[in-house]
Amino acid sequence: MSKKPQSNSYEDSDFELVISEIEEMDEEIETISATARGKISGVKTRQKNRITIAKQELGIPTDILKAVLKQRKLERQLAKISASVPDDMVELYADAAGQFSFLKPDEDHPQDNVAQIAARKRQAEIDEVTEQEQAEGAEALDELAGGQVH
Repeated sequence: MSKKPQSNSYEDSDFELVISEIEEMDEEIETISATARGKISGVKTRQKNRITIAKQELGIPTDILKAVLKQRKLERQLAKISASVPDDMVELYADAAGQFSFLKPDEDHPQDNVAQIAARKRQAEIDEVTEQEQAEGAEALDELAGGQVH
């Protein structure tokens, strides 16, 4: 048994018209996107120039400025997440977010924000590595000195 080919239930001219309209829209999208890319490029150039001026004229370290900008972007994202929680669940969300937070305030600095907590944690890691390297260096010097300490 062979199947009978299905016939179109639409006019070819209608189909062609729809295809043509959609392809025109695709072209319009591409034109708008190209214009937007050009504008975005200009804004990014202005950003780079502003960062350079901040460093050269104001003495603001570039790495610090970029880190703070990233932090603020993340904070805005967190605010959007919080705003998306239904009103009747906000208190529950606040409790859960605090309880399961990756970076929690410590007893010595309960007022710290997440970025400060992360920076303090990183500084503690650096201090630990530095102390370990200093101990290893002192041990190596003692070994070279034949166990005699000057």
